[in-house]
Amino acid sequence: MKKYSRALREILHRVQDQNENFMSQKSLAGSCKISMDTVNRIVTKLSEFRAIEKKPFGFRVVEPKKVLLYWATTRNLTADILYSTYSPDSMEEIENDMPEGTILTAFSGFQRKLGRALSGYDEVYVYSDKAEEIERRFPEKMVERSNIFVLKSDPHLVSLSKDGAAPISQIYVDLWQVGGSPADRYLLELDQKFEAKTVEALKALAKLEPSFGAAGSRNAPP
Repeated sequence: MKKYSRALREILHRVQDQNENFMSQKSLAGSCKISMDTVNRIVTKLSEFRAIEKKPFGFRVVEPKKVLLYWATTRNLTADILYSTYSPDSMEEIENDMPEGTILTAFSGFQRKLGRALSGYDEVYVYSDKAEEIERRFPEKMVERSNIFVLKSDPHLVSLSKDGAAPISQIYVDLWQVGGSPADRYLLELDQKFEAKTVEALKALAKLEPSFGAAGSRNAPP
């Protein structure tokens, strides 16, 4: 996965999970273990379409949905596939037979994260550094269509994943890349959740900065 994805993932994690709209480039570089140059390039790109506002000591995220969609449209999920194969087992059986430490994403991640699935799905996407072990459990088969996809993981993704599921923003981006009618239904549900999260974050920001709500100004922290 491209290093810039770590920065976008971290930005969305802070906004969605920590109600943190203001952050510095230095803190992003440290959290993601990437260079300041990489962070500055992504911050510049996000500011071009006003997803963020640059400030003297960092930047403020004003349109998190734009950040999410930029990541979704620039990510290349196919390039991260380490191994793929087909198994006649049920999706639940496939998920349960994955090695310890495997991170579920896309449909499986949605179900693990939200505790339910919207409809039946027939593909399992996971992040893992144990592709060889997964290949041993699910040997390669000469079929036209795979239903198991093992994606390259990274330390930042591992640090933000909980209960065997990727962060919700990663799940969204991967579903967007998978595409198709089943993925669209899941994305619609996640869109509603992100909208609610954005409203909550703005309310929290208004409480911290009375002038934001009263006059519409967005003052940078001192």
